[in-house]
Amino acid sequence: MRILVVDDNRLLATILADHLISRGHEAVAAFDGHLAEIFCDRDGYDLLVIDMVLPEIDGVDLLERLRRKHHHCSAIVITGFSELHEREAERLKHLDVAAVLEKPFSFSEVDAIVEGVAA
Repeated sequence: MRILVVDDNRLLATILADHLISRGHEAVAAFDGHLAEIFCDRDGYDLLVIDMVLPEIDGVDLLERLRRKHHHCSAIVITGFSELHEREAERLKHLDVAAVLEKPFSFSEVDAIVEGVAA
């Protein structure tokens, strides 16, 4: 599966992409929404793993922009703020988000969600 990991925390994005590669996926890290949009327009992905809080354009706004451009791949959203997840729940449902991962999360949680999306 081709996966784009979008997080402004470069270390987290890189570690998560490396983990997904070790599980047999093609994974790339992007560190902001604008770069992620360029990657999606250029390469296309099966799954997006997007942090909700990004500089300049937040993860939910980014996902809306991508959906308007007909990028209908699966999406997993990451957040460190449960209240933000609750506040954005309706938008996330409308955007057909497969799952929301709350930080801190484990690789086993990521693997289970990715496997579920791939099925």
